[in-house]
Amino acid sequence: MPKIFETDRAGKTRAPMERIYHIHEAVASGRLPNCTTLAEELEVTPKTIHRDITFMRDRLGLPLEYDDPTHGYRYTEDVSSFPVFEIGAEELAALFLSRQAIESVRGTQLEQTMREVFAKLTRSIEGKVKFAWADLDKALSRKPGAVTKTNLKLFGNLAEAVLQQRVVKFDYRKLGADQSEKRRVQPYHLGEVDQCWYLIGYDLDRKGLRTFAFPRIRAAKTQKETFEVPDDFNGPSYLGTSFGIWTDPERPDFKQEVRIELSGYAARLVQERRWHPSQQVTPLNATASRVEVRFEVGRLEELVRWTLSWGSQAKVKEPKELRDQVKAEAAKI
Repeated sequence: MPKIFETDRAGKTRAPMERIYHIHEAVASGRLPNCTTLAEELEVTPKTIHRDITFMRDRLGLPLEYDDPTHGYRYTEDVSSFPVFEIGAEELAALFLSRQAIESVRGTQLEQTMREVFAKLTRSIEGKVKFAWADLDKALSRKPGAVTKTNLKLFGNLAEAVLQQRVVKFDYRKLGADQSEKRRVQPYHLGEVDQCWYLIGYDLDRKGLRTFAFPRIRAAKTQKETFEVPDDFNGPSYLGTSFGIWTDPERPDFKQEVRIELSGYAARLVQERRWHPSQQVTPLNATASRVEVRFEVGRLEELVRWTLSWGSQAKVKEPKELRDQVKAEAAKI
């Protein structure tokens, strides 16, 4: 029996695999089903069943035949095995990573919803493909970093406000603040950075762009008041000026070059990973055990933390402001 790749029939027929397997099992059982009875069982039209049977006979090579005396379909020879629907390397990787994404929200309100959605997407192939989830879990794994709590209702409300361009009001407690403050914001964009979601919008009372972390937003309410997003605003570009999430609201387009020398294991790792779109790595010796990494960013606070994470393997070359901040923080340690 030939092996049929699912991509061979993608976009060429509307019949999902679960329907194909149901028809196969009904025919293989010897009960001689016809288009009408199968359509009732699967809650589709007889025409759809006929199209499925044609696909099974002509594309899968199954020995299907309509038996006039009994008014039903039967196999004219033994079908001991059904054609295998295979998943290619790229599809397998995408499927695994999509499933693993659920782990990043474990323990949050998003987890169950994501699991239900994923189950719907994979229901038609579960148990029908050439691998088992248990086997994948043994062969592949992913260890995410720190995950922040994401409120599903808040995410939905803010996403809707962004799409509908409606003002939102909420209480917001800044880092280090003793209490929350009232905010009125025109929500422009939602962005996820380091596994935490942020709202970027124009603060109507403070007259400027601000960034708000989801975990510190409380009592969000969408207003009837609408607005227009400025033509020159671009969410990904706005976030691109920051190393992480912090952007100077007074100078959203400001960038400065940062040069840091890394050695040893840090030099190896920085050549294998990418922390920022502007990242450039230049070897400083023949073995690349010493390199210079460059970034173009706005604010420097997050780079202080990043630089200190390498310990003695990092040395700030430029700008002097960053070098002084790293020294001061290291002295406090």
